[in-house]
Parts: sequence; C-alpha cells; structure tokens
Amino acid sequence: MVKTDKNKRGIIALTDFARTINGEIGSYQEHFINENFHYIVRLDNGRIDIPVENAQDYEVQPGSISDEQIIRIANSYQNH
Repeated sequence: MVKTDKNKRGIIALTDFARTINGEIGSYQEHFINENFHYIVRLDNGRIDIPVENAQDYEVQPGSISDEQIIRIANSYQNH
C-alpha cells in the first residue's frame, strides 16, 4: 500500500456518510491506495475500504453516489 492524499475531499465525505449508517466508524486519519485500486482509510478506531472510482465520482458529482455504495463502504468497517 502507498500513502496518498489523492481524492482526500471525496474520501472524507464518504467516510462521514458511512458513519451515518454505522455509528462505530471513527474519524479519518489518513488513506492509502492498494493494488486493487481501493483506498484503505485509516480511522482513529479502525479502517474502511473505499473504491477509487467512488471517491473520484464523489469529487466530480457528489449526487452520483448511491445509498448502496455508501452501505458497502460502511459494511467494510473493521475496528482495531
């Protein structure tokens, strides 16, 4: 995994949306890109997985992210 700041605005927003589905999701700390083109987001209490295209799409057109995509992100939560 490689640390990056790319699509940070979209990642933080999607993390916040995911927290509305799963209140256990903590605060954004940093994010990395993995070999599967997903952002692994380190939280203050665990991590979530956000597909790169979701973060890119959010930054271009926030309304293009579906509830199902947010639920998938929320369901990827893993605590420490």
